[in-house]
Amino acid sequence: MTELSPFAARRGYLSKIIAPPSLPTKHRKIIFLRFAQVCSPMLTQFQQHLPLFSDHMEQRLQALAQWPMPDTGTYQQTFDWIKNQKMLTEAPYAAALCAPLHKVEDAEKFEEWLGVILLCCCQVHILGHQNSGIDSALREIRQIATSAKHASLLQFLPRATSTDSLIDLGEELEVLKLKYPDYKLDKERGYLSVVIRNAAHQIEGIVRKRRVNLTFERPEVITTVPLEPADESGFDVQLLQLTPETPDSQQADEPARITPGNTLRVADPLKRKKALVVKAIQGQRLAEQLSSRQQSLPCSYNQASEWDIQHLVLHCLKQLKEQDVLAGWMLLTLVTGRDPAWLHERANQDKLLEIVDNHPSIRLTHHVPASSQPNELNPILPVVSDHFFRPLPIQLHDWVERFSRSISPPTPSEMREWLKPINEVHKTRLTPGLIVRYLEHWLLNQGADRAIIALLRGESHKSRPALSYSHLSQDDALEHHTRYVNAVFAMAEQSPGLPVRDQKDNNLGSRLYVPSKILQHIFIMLAGAIEPEADIRAFHNRYVYYVWALLTFSTGHRDVTAPMGKLGDFNPYQRTWWISDKERRHGLSARTLVIPATAAKQVEFYLEHLRQLSIYSRFQAPELAARCQQTLDGTGNLLFAFEDRQGSQEPADLTPSLLAKLPAPCLPWAKNWARHHLRSELAKQKVNPELIDSWMGHEEIGEEAMGRHSFVSMGECRELAKVIESVLKKHQIKALPGWTIR
Repeated sequence: MTELSPFAARRGYLSKIIAPPSLPTKHRKIIFLRFAQVCSPMLTQFQQHLPLFSDHMEQRLQALAQWPMPDTGTYQQTFDWIKNQKMLTEAPYAAALCAPLHKVEDAEKFEEWLGVILLCCCQVHILGHQNSGIDSALREIRQIATSAKHASLLQFLPRATSTDSLIDLGEELEVLKLKYPDYKLDKERGYLSVVIRNAAHQIEGIVRKRRVNLTFERPEVITTVPLEPADESGFDVQLLQLTPETPDSQQADEPARITPGNTLRVADPLKRKKALVVKAIQGQRLAEQLSSRQQSLPCSYNQASEWDIQHLVLHCLKQLKEQDVLAGWMLLTLVTGRDPAWLHERANQDKLLEIVDNHPSIRLTHHVPASSQPNELNPILPVVSDHFFRPLPIQLHDWVERFSRSISPPTPSEMREWLKPINEVHKTRLTPGLIVRYLEHWLLNQGADRAIIALLRGESHKSRPALSYSHLSQDDALEHHTRYVNAVFAMAEQSPGLPVRDQKDNNLGSRLYVPSKILQHIFIMLAGAIEPEADIRAFHNRYVYYVWALLTFSTGHRDVTAPMGKLGDFNPYQRTWWISDKERRHGLSARTLVIPATAAKQVEFYLEHLRQLSIYSRFQAPELAARCQQTLDGTGNLLFAFEDRQGSQEPADLTPSLLAKLPAPCLPWAKNWARHHLRSELAKQKVNPELIDSWMGHEEIGEEAMGRHSFVSMGECRELAKVIESVLKKHQIKALPGWTIR
């Protein structure tokens, strides 16, 4: 009858456990002979308590025991080989069997105990989940033979053949603990008694599982965002993102949930077998590459040089005349910054390559959550397009006409083989990765906005959150594209023949770029709602809404709970504010800003409002006075409002849900509209793109504004604060005083 229990599988694996296949054949043969020599008599002695050994295994042991046994020197050679190869832990059975008996006085007694321990370890291995106890017992029986410190334990042990019951033998070991309390061998003897007791009573091991209690307020979806390769190692690196399923558009701009850090999934698509040391070294190098991408250096640093690109373009144009399909893929990869696999996948989803006005073009789609707004806002907000065309070099005209989705893209190995003649003849160092990354690095060296680069490469807002908050001009994006393509072909003294672009007022990305008149009217409307009235709580709610709107507009603060933090985060002397509206990568993703003068004045008015409010309500509403004092002394959050709780108005910290309930004029779009408008406004003001990302907190791996590789200074933040101050004055946005005792 076939045994269906898992014991059969574990029993069949015993030979590989006793003598691992990684050992040479001659050493494995010696180990098996030694195992039969010491275990065959003990299996006969304790057969009633070792039922998991089949008759077939017993016959094999007895047959091997009849073979001529090697001498002691042969065992010594096997043990020395295992020790030199540092395999004592990997092959514990073999190490215990071949251990030299130099430190043992009674070799016969030791071999009896060695056989008993080996058989018990085999039985508990068949039972399963006891690897720790097995390794400890085998290590101890080996050290009795090899270490003088442990050899003395043997004289206290009884004869293993003094009883034919494993249960009695285990109890005798427990008695020794009471008989020799002053002799410190409890730990070592415990290892031996554990395997004997578990084998005698057939106790299976315990599988411990860590309990993790995860509670989510709403369902969540895990998505993967592919990251660009940091080097030519061939690893696939993906970023795991946890996004709540919510129809709320402003929370879909970027993951708002606080997470302990970024999780990267690294896979080797070729499934190459590598040594553990090599994997560790490559993993360390990959982590260093992701931490510091060195993207401020010229393209020639670890990137393709102009010499490389020059000969690549010339070779592609030459091969295109001979209708080389792979040459078209290589040139398309160079001008789009995307590998053929991504281009082919996008072509299968939608029409990617087209002939527009007798010119080859690539059609890219672009949609962010804020691109969709209610139809009633069409007269107010600017219209955006969900796609745009990038003209391709005229040399790709015939290739694009012949392009078919059924044509498979070239693999990286085929691309490397195609590039090999160029590298050999012209001494270039072209690789598929260098060609794909050239567009991004060239544009970065020209000071282009990372959002523009992501737009030209067809990235989604999940991989570059700055796209969610950017209202981009299509002409600006195509201007960067034209400069890049012309520069690439100029290196080869060729012309791409790009068509003359007609200026069009087409926009892409977010629609939450409020026109000037509408923006000015919003703050006039919010200020008009602050009117003196008898209800101090209603006045405070309207006033704190205006303060929140002005401060978040000036800083680009995310729509989170307890915005602007506590009073201690603000330095009134330097006008700096420490903002931490998102936590990532096992640490704070905080930034320090220099707020505009108007925003600093508004903070002074708000603090005076709280002082007056505290004096006014000291006797009438002590809880209100206490809450004001908590803000003033820095123990409570800066912004708070009154919330209706069971018929009474009680102070509560600002949250997105509480802001929606305040009796302030409700805007018909997302509450984080100011973040969208500010980033778009700063981009139109030609502010340094890296400084914009620093101000907005748009940091990615290796791009931290306050990181060790950052060159952002507080002087630049002060200049940016002046730009925002000019925007506030242009739209007549002023700081307003609050409650005063009349």
